[in-house]
Amino acid sequence: MRKYYMRNIGWTAVVVGVLWLLAGCSKGGGYDFLFPGENYSYSDPQKGMSNDLAIGTVRSRDGVRFIRLDEKSCSQVMNPSGIADIKDGTRVFLQFRYVVAENLAGFCTDAILVEWSSPLDVGEIRYDMQARSGDPVDILMDWITSLEDGFLTLHYSIPASGSVKHDFSIYPGVETNTYRLVHEANGDSKGSLTDGIVCFDVSGLLPDTEGKTVELHLDYIDLNQTKKRLTIEYQSPK
Repeated sequence: MRKYYMRNIGWTAVVVGVLWLLAGCSKGGGYDFLFPGENYSYSDPQKGMSNDLAIGTVRSRDGVRFIRLDEKSCSQVMNPSGIADIKDGTRVFLQFRYVVAENLAGFCTDAILVEWSSPLDVGEIRYDMQARSGDPVDILMDWITSLEDGFLTLHYSIPASGSVKHDFSIYPGVETNTYRLVHEANGDSKGSLTDGIVCFDVSGLLPDTEGKTVELHLDYIDLNQTKKRLTIEYQSPK
């Protein structure tokens, strides 16, 4: 689970916080993350008591619902009604707070109360090598952009009006562990600059690293029409 602490923040978190403030994210306002497929913005996550934000995967085991943090840890959800409508295997953006639990499941490392959560937009994995290069997109290298629990999660920035469906796909490249990100704006490229999050279930694409740390490369075209390559390290779960 990718975590962002508004308390005890570092330089990366400071930069992210400034970007969100500039985008209109202030106390009492919402996070203006666009869902390209649904024209949906996250409702106000600051309505909760905690300042802890995270991205993780909803899972279940032995009747216990939990949020998968990464390959080594997970958090038991002590108020499962808060994620009752979210299916297992769903990547979510959430606000939470840690609590002490007497009945903590043995496979969980800690317990949390979910104060707010929302599923992430899910991109496609495609194999049509003749697909066009797509429309430009910037990938923001912050705590959100990650490769964890079999999901490639991308925090991006695009011009968008909010009234047209945008699509995101990744295509396996010729080189090992190399992929191509294609953003389809569907003609909607004249709107205001908007942040969004999209995730890809790449668990079936990643080879067993046998305990080693390897790199995944993602090629894309940025907003300056420049070819860019995002490099993320990952290690197969033990």
